[in-house]
Amino acid sequence: MAIIDKNRNDNGVFVKSSNVATNSVYSDLNLLFPIHPNLDDITPLKDIDAVKQSVKNLVLTNFFEKPFHPEIGGNVTSKLFEPADKFTAIEIRDEIKEVLKNYEPRVNGVKVEVFDNIDANAFVVTIMFNVIFLQLETEVSFNLQRLR
Repeated sequence: MAIIDKNRNDNGVFVKSSNVATNSVYSDLNLLFPIHPNLDDITPLKDIDAVKQSVKNLVLTNFFEKPFHPEIGGNVTSKLFEPADKFTAIEIRDEIKEVLKNYEPRVNGVKVEVFDNIDANAFVVTIMFNVIFLQLETEVSFNLQRLR
């Protein structure tokens, strides 16, 4: 009579099994790739954190950065070489709203605030939105500053 070990495959190699996406609506890879202490696997982002990362990635992606989809992106970093004033802040706000309307179907009710920091030649961006399926309102904030 053979003893069957559920942790080994047919070749006798030890296999760890994990249910990464259980009980969550949205999941995505965490771009920092933290290791889960028990599973020895990367820890995914779930639900609201996955949507937040997606929103931030869409905004910070420039045109022509995605292979085969050059039209996807917020292209806001191109505005960082303009003077840090109210007019540039309005352009950045409009670009962010447009990219989220076109390429992020999981959010609605997008409100964008862009404040110029003239002394640092930078912008502070706050994006407030509702996650459709989860019925949650959340926000993402980050600084836009050009590298020298």
